[in-house]
Amino acid sequence: MESEPLGRVHNKPGPVVIIAGIDGSTTAWRAFSVAVGVAGRFDTFVRACYVSHIPATAEMGVFGVAVPPVFDDGQDLKEQVTKELVEAGVAGDFVCRRGDVAHELEQVAEASHADLIVVGRSRHPALHLGGVPRKLLAMGRRPIIVVP
Repeated sequence: MESEPLGRVHNKPGPVVIIAGIDGSTTAWRAFSVAVGVAGRFDTFVRACYVSHIPATAEMGVFGVAVPPVFDDGQDLKEQVTKELVEAGVAGDFVCRRGDVAHELEQVAEASHADLIVVGRSRHPALHLGGVPRKLLAMGRRPIIVVP
């Protein structure tokens, strides 16, 4: 007899918690839509995560002066995400973090016992897959869907 992973109380196939990286870009909204679609199909929970990141040049002090980190609380995104979840009839919430996007998404996924992370591909065609998806894949801790 196969046993379910610890903490899984869901008796349906598919993910229990889905983390969707959201930053307001077109590709992030497409990724969020995919996450909501999967959640609706399997009656699961979507945690949309916005990560306000510090530009690398500011982090390293390249400007020669202290640059205070700008923390965007993502309030506008939170309202849009909440509206979309309600309209779709999908359970979910919104969290906002600060730091390296891939690392923070993975930390939220770990804390949430997430089964899946959904992110958008980079807007820059030269990066192909994009830095965030590439880092998440390199960590290799859970399945990832990368939406173009």
